[in-house]
Amino acid sequence: MKRISLLSVATVLLASSCRQEDLVIYTPTATSLAAANGRYAPPVQTFTLNLGQAQTLRTNGGATISFKANSLVLPNNALATGTATLRVRELHSVGDLLLAGMHTDVAYFNNQLLVSAGEYNVQAWQGSTRLRWSSQFVGTAAPAAGLTTLSAPVPTAGLDTTRMFLWALPLAPNAGVRAAADSVGWQPALQGGQSQWAAVRANGGYYNVNFPLDTISWLNFDQYWRPANNSNWTWAQVRVPVGATETRVYLRPVGYTSLSRTFATADPTLWRNHLPEGTDTQVIVQQLRDGQLYFGTARYVWRQNSIYTPDLQLRTAAEIAQLMQQL
Repeated sequence: MKRISLLSVATVLLASSCRQEDLVIYTPTATSLAAANGRYAPPVQTFTLNLGQAQTLRTNGGATISFKANSLVLPNNALATGTATLRVRELHSVGDLLLAGMHTDVAYFNNQLLVSAGEYNVQAWQGSTRLRWSSQFVGTAAPAAGLTTLSAPVPTAGLDTTRMFLWALPLAPNAGVRAAADSVGWQPALQGGQSQWAAVRANGGYYNVNFPLDTISWLNFDQYWRPANNSNWTWAQVRVPVGATETRVYLRPVGYTSLSRTFATADPTLWRNHLPEGTDTQVIVQQLRDGQLYFGTARYVWRQNSIYTPDLQLRTAAEIAQLMQQL
């Protein structure tokens, strides 16, 4: 009986020590911001292709990609045959952009910022070999029968009122970007190598374009941000806590699907960029410190030479992803 009583007491003590409020949930140490965010970024959608057949594929976001039979080639320009896999990633919201590590910055670091109606990355692979569109199926100025086309739904919010254009993000860093720009910016997708760059017209609730590149890369439906026109662009800084192994600082004009990255300075706690004076700005900061994730946002009126210091809170990757998608 004594043994039974002791066992009973031990059981009661164990149960009381494991109350819900006493449980400690272990969070693995983060290795990078890309790894932490990538788990919650819009997934890569995959489609199996019969390369000898014309096909139209529809993405989860409502876009369609259409192409003729025998329109993909190998790196040596030989016709690709058999089957392949089309990998598609689409970004539609500010949260999508943040989680995927993307932006709407213009190349060449000028006084312009873009507003996105959707960013698309389309890659065709045959095993470990990356395919590309045959030049005969891309590159005209307007959608035409028989060419590889992308039709993307027009967003219901987050846009400006200016004309829409098609942009491309190079796969390799662009030598024309000034040294202060630590990331490649979007450039006009000049269709067919022409000097003209036509606006993209909405038709039936979709933006319709031909793929303008002979390689498969990021494409973006973007318009110039109207408040930036003829504005007085001024520089300011964002202060972040010391000791981070990785920091990302973004600026967003409130209400727009627009996101500009800031640039590091000689002081690791200060990041800088420029916006028009008086812009209603959302500052978004994410840090990795000692294997832990910190995140914060704050809203400011952009003023020349100001230093903004948003409050960062310790968060899990899942919490940060949820907060990003609420922006």
